[in-house]
Order: sequence, then structure tokens, then C-alpha cells
Amino acid sequence: MALAALWVLPGWAVLRTLGVRGIVGLGAGPAATAGLVGALGVLYGSVGVPWTLASLLAGAAVAILAAVGVGALLGVGAGRRTPLRPGLAVPAPLGRRGRWALGLSLAVAAVLLAGPMLAGMGAPDRPEQAWDALFHLNGVAVVRETGNASSFGALAPLYGGGTSPYYPVVWHAVAAVAPGLGDVAAAANIQNLVISAVVWPLGLAALTRVAAPGLAAALVAPVLAASFVAFPAVVLTVLAPWPFGLSVAVLPGALGVLLVALRSRWLWRTKLAAVLALAVAAGGVVLSHGSGVFSLLVLAGPVVVVVLVRQARQWWVVGRPRVVAVSVIGVIALIVAVVTIALRLPSLQTTLNYERSGASTYWPALGRIILDAPMVFDYGPQGAGNLVVTALTLLGAGVCLRRRHGRWLVLAWLSTVLLVLLAAGPPQNPVRGLTGFWYTQAARIAPLAVIPAVVLGAIGLTALAGALARRLPARSRSPRAGAGLALPVVLLAVVAVATSGMRWDLKERITASVYEPGQIAWGTMLSGPELELMDRIGAELPPDALVLGDPFNGSAYLPALAGVDVVYPQLASVRGADAKFLEHSFNALHTDPRVCEAVRRLGVTHVYNDTALGTDGVKTNRRTNGLRFLDTSAGFERVDSGGTATVWRLTACG
Repeated sequence: MALAALWVLPGWAVLRTLGVRGIVGLGAGPAATAGLVGALGVLYGSVGVPWTLASLLAGAAVAILAAVGVGALLGVGAGRRTPLRPGLAVPAPLGRRGRWALGLSLAVAAVLLAGPMLAGMGAPDRPEQAWDALFHLNGVAVVRETGNASSFGALAPLYGGGTSPYYPVVWHAVAAVAPGLGDVAAAANIQNLVISAVVWPLGLAALTRVAAPGLAAALVAPVLAASFVAFPAVVLTVLAPWPFGLSVAVLPGALGVLLVALRSRWLWRTKLAAVLALAVAAGGVVLSHGSGVFSLLVLAGPVVVVVLVRQARQWWVVGRPRVVAVSVIGVIALIVAVVTIALRLPSLQTTLNYERSGASTYWPALGRIILDAPMVFDYGPQGAGNLVVTALTLLGAGVCLRRRHGRWLVLAWLSTVLLVLLAAGPPQNPVRGLTGFWYTQAARIAPLAVIPAVVLGAIGLTALAGALARRLPARSRSPRAGAGLALPVVLLAVVAVATSGMRWDLKERITASVYEPGQIAWGTMLSGPELELMDRIGAELPPDALVLGDPFNGSAYLPALAGVDVVYPQLASVRGADAKFLEHSFNALHTDPRVCEAVRRLGVTHVYNDTALGTDGVKTNRRTNGLRFLDTSAGFERVDSGGTATVWRLTACG
């Protein structure tokens, strides 16, 4: 609960003082908090202020006070609503019953989203065993150890020291100071549960409240979101690019603020307040992960272009062509500058140039989109999948097209579905490069399609409920009978039954496939006894210990789980000639004198050796063959063991 409050309240306070009130301010609060954390991390890293919970709260307090001053100057602060200085175009207050109804909806969604994930974890402090998860767990440990949460260099130790490329650390920064969570794995897991069960449905409720007419759609949207596995289940477990997952989770709230900013009147005080609020929320999306820039463009581009074109046409008609010309030139110059700078970034070049194979046709991917089936691993037959929610999404799209309201949602949904197909389809397609901003991975783009799909599905469900309500007797349609909300709730219950409890079992199996030893989708790195070894080995090694071991057999978990330094803190190859040499040559310790020379230069004191083989279901990689099949009969002193893994004190090199 404290971690959820840390994610929501600071950003909500800033947005409220800038005039963004109600569910929109609350739903976009995590996005604004991410923006504050990202900015404070870079600022503190540049001036040498340690990153702690106290320094985070102090910086947030200063930002809130500054926002209070700005809101007062612009006349949009909390409680200010006068004819001369109107507030922003936020939806009408929910009212007492509306707040209770929304609270109940969010609570149900939280159980449906977090419940199967927690069940699949087995325990909240069990580490996830996936490539990216290992990196991020050690990233949290590094931020805690160094007190540096800057996206420009904080994770340098994970690359072998020296300087590191830009890497977003907002996710790591908050997990590192999670209140009351000293265990790294517990902090990571519970933060992902908060992102899944609090941040994500709250943002979708806010977006739906702004994008769809009436209250009913906003009430059903969070529960509908729980039926999808593309996000958060797949992204925050099997894939485990947790900073990217955070960027997706805060995206709906930021889109809600964007709609408020676009619809606010063109009075400079009001519009400036809206732009400032949008800058904070959208900044959180981008600072959480750089791909957030392109996620915003794909989803928000259509509605932004339509609104700005309409406004430019209005200005032209009333005789302000110079304003239109200057605005158009300014927007084009800004787009060109941003694209030029972005394309020069080495990290973006690496992302765009990432090679990934694809299927021979688009049909399998299209089937997975319709059923919302996982795109990264085969979890068996999907049955009807999420077909009933897909039908509601199509119905909502038809409603938006017929009413000419929310057409941008239809275009955003179709655009993201097309990107998913391009990423999953034949590699020779020349326009497939457009998906490079998301590593050309369909499973990373699919969550973007979920956002408009949820809103359209909520619109479709409420439209269906309205059509059924009109067929009821007049007495049943009276407000006292509550048919306006009762029918959507009944239909939502039908959806839950049709999707087997919002696909609880599938989400649980997806989570277990990266948490449960022996069931890990791509090979187990830590068995049960080895996890117990991790719990005690930190107290058995000296503070200056440096452990050498094959990162694929579990040794790379030592920094996060035991607080012990290792040569290889991630599964990707680290910098340094000695480290690269030992990857393929350490098992020649007794015959090649260069091995001990490299060991001495690195300062290795201990060795982690696991004798399990790939045939036993464990994770292996040919790159690190030199760190397996060790002769420990001489030059090694046993410290402790668990399962097939043993930690040795290395004496062979003196």
C-alpha cells in the first residue's frame, strides 16, 4: 500500500495543483510521478545527492510546491474555477455513488490482475528467472549500493564498469527505495504487482472517462482490462523488460491528460497549465522508457493532428493566417529536430538495428491478436481466448464510427494491430522497420493495442447494455431501478464467465513459467536448494568477495539475492578483455598460466560452480563453456553448496 501511494500521490498532487482534477488526475498520477523520479534521478546524479526515499520525497515536495505556485499564477489551482479563468476540460465529478462504484471496479480489477500473478510467483520474494529480469534485479541492487539513480550512468557496474550508455532507471529507482522492502526480489515483484493492479487499471479508467461518454464505460474498463494477457501478464513476467512495462502502464493516464489539454479552451493561462500538466505526465512515459516517445506518437498522433488541424482552420477563417503559418512551421521544425536528434542516439540505433526473425505469413499473428494469445511462448490451446472481448472491441469501434465520436481510438487500435502484424510477419517486408522502435518484437507492441481495445470494448459493452435496456419495460428503466449500471455489470459478469474468470489460469501459468524452478520456459537458473544457498551465502563470504561463475547457471543472481559482487552481473557479455577471456578459458586453470593472470587482475576470490547440464532442464550458453566442467580437486576450498551448485574459495592462483 505504501508503494502504491508512492507511485500515485506525488504525481497526483502536482497535476491537481495544475488543474487536472478527479479521476484523470488520479489516473495520470503515476505518469507524473515517473516524470518527477526520472528528472530527480538525473539531477541528483549530476550534483552528487544520494538517492534515498528521503531525497525522493524531498524533491517531490519541492516540485509540488512549485506546481502550487504555478497553478495559483495561472488561476487553475485547486479550488479555482471562475468565469474569467476557467478550469481545464476535465470530466464532471463522479459523485459519491460514482466514486464508490469506481472504487469497487478498481478493487475487482486489482484482484483479477494481481491474484494470478502472485499465485504463479509462489512467494512474493522469489526471483524471476528470465534474461531481462536478472539484469533489472541487479540494477535495483546497484542503485541501492551506489545511491545513483541517473539514467546516464547509474547502471555502469552491470556493464563491467567505466561509462554506461543511456538506460532508463525510473523503475529501478522506485524499487530501490520501496518502503519496507529490503529484499531486492520482493521489492521488484511487489512493484510489478502495483504497476499491474493499481497503476494500469487506474490509468485506463481515467482515459476511458475522458474518451468515452457517460460513467458506465469508465466503470467497466478496468475489469475488461483484466481479461488481457498481452499486458501486464506477458510483459511483466515472461518478457520482463520492466522499464518498458512501466512506460506502457503509465501511458493511458498520460493520454487522458493529453485529451484534457486538447479540449481545454484556447485561453493562454488555461492552455499553458494544460501543456505543463501534459509535459509532466508525458515526460513520465518517455523517462520510464525511450520507446514511450513512439508509443505516444502511434496512439495519440491521430487525435492530435485532427484537433490541431481543426483549430488551424478556425484561426484561418477568423483572419489569423500568420498564426497558422508560424504554428505549422514551428511544429514541422520541432518534429524534424526531434527525429534528427533521436536517430543520432546510439541506444536508438541499437534498437532499430536489432535483428529478429519472423513468420512466413501474417495469419498466425492475426489469430493470436484476435484471441489475445501470448506471442512469446506456446502455452497450449487457447480455446475461445479473449474472443468475447475482441467482439466487444469491434462493436465499440462500430459505435465510434457511427457516432463520429472517438474515431481516433479506432485508428489507434488498427495502427497498433498493423504494427504487431508487421513485427511478427515476414522479415523481407520493407516497412517492417517501423517496428524497430520496439525491438521488432510483436509481444512488445501488442500492449499498445490493448489500450484502445479496452476503451473500445468498454464503449461496446455499454452500448450493448443500452440497447438491452431500451427493450426493458419502462419501470425497469427507471433510475431508481439502477438499470443504467446494473446491465453493464451483468454483462461484465457474463464476460468473466465466458473468459474463465478473466483467464485467471492462463495468467497464473504464464507467471509460473518464469518463477517456478523446473517450469522455467527457457531453462532454470536457480533450483529450490540453490535459492536457499543464495539466502545464506552472503553471510558466509567476506565483504570484499568477488565471485566468478557462469551467469547462466545462477551465479549472476548473487548481487541481487546475496549482496555479493560477481564478475558477470548479467547474461549479456560484459566489458573487459580478462572477463571475456575467462568465459571460454577458465576451465583451463590448471594448464594455462594466463587464466591465473586474468583472475589476479580482476581480483577474483571465489568461484560459483553448477554441475547441472542442459539435459537437466537448466539454462546454458556455449559462450560460457569455459566456466563449466571445472576440475575442483585441487586449488578450491568448499564454502557452501545447495543442489548441484557449490561456492568455492579459489586458492589455485595464490
